[in-house]
Amino acid sequence: MLQRTKAEQVEPVFREFVKKYDEPQAYLDDREANTFSNLGLPQRDSQFRLLNSAIILHGIPENKADLIQLPGIGDYIASAFLSLHMGIRAPLIDSNFVRVYGKFFGFETNPETRRKKWLKELAEAVTPKRRHREYNYALIDFSREICKPRPNCESCVIRRKCHYLYGARE
Repeated sequence: MLQRTKAEQVEPVFREFVKKYDEPQAYLDDREANTFSNLGLPQRDSQFRLLNSAIILHGIPENKADLIQLPGIGDYIASAFLSLHMGIRAPLIDSNFVRVYGKFFGFETNPETRRKKWLKELAEAVTPKRRHREYNYALIDFSREICKPRPNCESCVIRRKCHYLYGARE
């Protein structure tokens, strides 16, 4: 639900969703479900139905390769599920993380940067072996609150090591 949608928009829809659908079959049984339409993503309802069907038939895989085989699940969602919900170390890469890494380490970014092998290697190297879940949640919050497209460098706790801030002063 959060893909390309702000958390404050998703929260009430998500709360209603979990209250209404306590298991995947309940969602499938509701032919009038329009959860994603309410978020401006109507095509996701049919995709979510396919995902629910696959989960009912086969269960939820616990490794990335099998997760990615599920309908509508890509690299980011698989990694987020493993890291944030299963406690399995899986570096996250989305446009927000790319922005933070680009500013901090001092490299140019574009929409394709998140797909680059070297960026995946960087994310693998900087994601801690322990407390990776907390790191990923912290980076999600940090990219939303501090290191936004127009960053709030004055509030940044890592500004003294950040290439963007020092480069901006030169």
